[in-house]
Amino acid sequence: MYDAGPGPEPATAPSPPPTMASGLPAGLAPSWEPEPVPARSETEAEPAYAARDTMSRPERGRRREHGERHHTREENAPDMNTDELSSTSQRLTEELLKAMGFEPRVSVRAEGNRVDVIVEVDRDDDLLNGRQGETRQALQHLLNRFLNKGDGSRYHLQLEVNDHWQHRETELAELAHRLAEDAAARQVEVVSDYLNSQERRIVHMTLREDGRVKTYSLGDGAVKRVAVAPASFPDRSEDDPAS
Repeated sequence: MYDAGPGPEPATAPSPPPTMASGLPAGLAPSWEPEPVPARSETEAEPAYAARDTMSRPERGRRREHGERHHTREENAPDMNTDELSSTSQRLTEELLKAMGFEPRVSVRAEGNRVDVIVEVDRDDDLLNGRQGETRQALQHLLNRFLNKGDGSRYHLQLEVNDHWQHRETELAELAHRLAEDAAARQVEVVSDYLNSQERRIVHMTLREDGRVKTYSLGDGAVKRVAVAPASFPDRSEDDPAS
């Protein structure tokens, strides 16, 4: 019988190339070995969040050295003397009104921490005073902010434009006396027109020593009315309607 001889050996899969501990073939393995990572001890807690780079920042609540809106006046800073107060007030007033297009003549009179500034202009003084003095009062407020460097009210500047406020003071004093006479004679409460805070103060101060009547302000906001009532009338709040 014909002997076919031994059959072909079954094919076997090629053996994989030797590998290193890193898992890469020997020919591709790096020439360095990574350093082993030390095991974390049981007592060492894993951080709950990743560490982040924290840059130095100014503490919250502290002013930045170059970011302040204005420099506050030191508590123990010396007061300006009358000459300094006068010259500073005159300069601030002249600069403000010239920036507004006026050519003012400014004179000042200082006593203590108060300074009276008298302004004279040849035209358009109504633009500086306003219909009821509200523009002059706004300018006065602005000048006081400048004079006090925006901090506190150490100095008080009183602004007068073409004697408008002097005439207005006389008018308000006469108004206060008329209201008092009416309230006392008719035994009723009478009310003025709407006045700003400076105007209301004139009415209150004028009647402060008049024992027949009492005064109080009515309304909300910067502009209010002044009520004059007989002294025997009960006090009432600003919310109650006027008579």
